[in-house]
Parts: sequence; C-alpha cells; structure tokens
Amino acid sequence: MTITAKNAEHRQAVFDLEHAVNQGSIVALKDGRILLGFNQERDRVHRDSGQSCVTFSHDGGVSWDEPSIVWPYTDHVGNWDCAFAELTSGDILMHTRVCSFFAPTALKEIHSDQSIGPPPGRRERLKRQTGYALTRSSDGGSTWREPIPVNTAPMADSGTGPYVVGGSGAGHIIELPDGALLMPLHGQFTRDWPNRVGETIRCFVLRSEDGGENWEYWATVGYDAAGILDFFEPGMTRLSSGRLICLMRTQARPGRVDHLWCTYSDDDGASWSFPTRTPIWGFPADVIELDDGRVLAVYGYRREPWGVRGAISADGITWSDADVFTIRDGGAADPSMPQYWHIGYPSVTQSDDGTILAAYHEYVDNPSAVDPIQAMWVTRFRL
Repeated sequence: MTITAKNAEHRQAVFDLEHAVNQGSIVALKDGRILLGFNQERDRVHRDSGQSCVTFSHDGGVSWDEPSIVWPYTDHVGNWDCAFAELTSGDILMHTRVCSFFAPTALKEIHSDQSIGPPPGRRERLKRQTGYALTRSSDGGSTWREPIPVNTAPMADSGTGPYVVGGSGAGHIIELPDGALLMPLHGQFTRDWPNRVGETIRCFVLRSEDGGENWEYWATVGYDAAGILDFFEPGMTRLSSGRLICLMRTQARPGRVDHLWCTYSDDDGASWSFPTRTPIWGFPADVIELDDGRVLAVYGYRREPWGVRGAISADGITWSDADVFTIRDGGAADPSMPQYWHIGYPSVTQSDDGTILAAYHEYVDNPSAVDPIQAMWVTRFRL
C-alpha cells in the first residue's frame, strides 16, 4: 500500500517582510491549541543569531495568531534553534542556543553579487556560541521566565563552529514516567569542528530530576569512535511501549551527507543501541508515535525536487524506501542566492482529531526585497 499525505493543506504560518523566520518547533497542547515556535533573524538573511518567538493556532493549524517574542535578541546576545515541550504539569519549556558577539561590528553577509560585507545599513557582527539556555511558561505561553543556563558539562559549551553544543526544533524535551526530563542535543568535548579533524560530533541526552532547573550529562546516544561519521541534530520521541527512538542527521568526513541513522533505548535513555543506517536520505528529522501506533518521521529533502518528506515505520526501528512519501515539494531559492538550499528543518505533531501537522521553513518571494526570504509553513494532512 502506497503511503500518501491525504488532503494536504499548506498554510503559511509566519511571514515577515523584514525578517527571515526559520527552525520551527511545533507542539499540540493539552488545551487544544497548537504552539509553533521559531527563530526570527535580525534581518532578511539566515545567520543564526536572532530571537525565539512563538505563535498559536486555535483551529488546528488553519490560522495563526500574531507572533510574540519569547526571548528577544539584543546588541550583545542572540538565541536560535528553539525547541518546545509541554509537561504533565502544564508548564511549557523552551531550550535554545545562545550566542554573543566579539565586537559591535555587524554579521558578515554574502551579497547577491557574491561580495562579502555588512548588510545594507548595518554593521557586521562576529558571533560565538556561548552556551545553552532554558525558559518556561506556567500560563500557557503568555509570559516566560527569565532564561537560565543549561549545564552541558562535560561537553564544550561554546565555540566557533555551529555544532559545538546544539540541536534543532525537533529535539523536544521528553518527560519520563518518573517525572525526570531528557534533553536531546549534539556536541563535542573539544572545539575543533572547523578543522574537521579529531573528535566527531555525537548525539547525547541531558537529564533533569527537578523539572528542568538543573541538568547533567546522562548518556551518549550516537558516536563514531572511528572519527569519520558525525551524528547530530537528533529527533527523539518516547513510544507508548516506553522505548525511546532517535533519528540522527549524519555526515561522513570530509563532508558527504549521509542517510538518517536510528538508535533506541529501553531503559529511559541510560543506554542506547548501536546506531544503524536507514535507507532514508534527508535531514534533519523529527519523529512521533501516531494515534494508531505507527511511527512517523518527517525530514528535509535538500536536493531536487527539494521540500519536506515523511516516512512511516511500524516500530520506529525498521524503515523502508517504500514507506516514504512527499509532504511538500520545492521551497529552495535560486542557486545564485547564498544559502538557497536552506529549507526544511521540519517538526511534527498530531492534533486531537488525528490531523498531522508538519512545520518547516522555505523561501518565498519578498515584494520588499530583491531576494526571496524564509517563511514558516505548516502542512496539515492525514495518512
């Protein structure tokens, strides 16, 4: 039987003429609303130094409220790659990367004519990731607590590379039956990523036993001791059986994009199976267990015909090309544009009525600028 996205509706959730928006995280809340978190850049270019925002839908993802800012950027600090989760208590948690700047000069931009310099009317900023942080809302997302730093030791918590300690919107915090929390991330002990030598990137989980106030390193999820394969941007979920499933984006040195790899845990994340390679090419992924017990993965597809795809598995471990389907084609910009390929980063949830919602970013024409701009979309569908 061929898997298809039935009655797919593509809804533009967030579009801003002056700011690129990307890296979404979608969650179906217990009160029936759909939460969509995302990163708003400082201007029209994707550069991972913006601010975390949120919008809500009261009609199952058909329409969306005016976005509000969870954690604003300043001249000194930015945050991005936000991921959201709702706890049994009703609290909503958001964790995110944090960066600061070496100098008050602007973030470099590659212009359409391939020249390198500051954005028009702005000065350039040289950033460095300086940590990871968490904030929470106890009133359904209306207000948010002052962000607190997350302890990622012994992993390096700062560095010049984009993969030192991080994740994506797919890395939702998972609440265990005993109330403990797991935060899936990726990182390194050292900070040598730009050199592409030495230690590879690993996926790991932090654990909190006090509701997210304090965190400790709990376990390695995926790591290649041979120093060839990087595992990063984990998409993780807990099945009704208690098994934890994780799909990981991978890259083989010196730069070949590989398939998604899969691993699982049957002891609440304390230990993990040896990672295995799936037949699914694409990245990164988010994964959930559907109401009917099947496991759904959604992932970005960054080559022709571009877009976002999904795959179905009976158990979350065995995956097949035959069970891959298209959620949305296209979305890339013209290849003459820097980062024309930066689309996807899907996040997925299922509403009370069984509708599946996949959130992602893609390029759309911007009438106020020459180049297209990233916008947040949500596709509603059934299988």
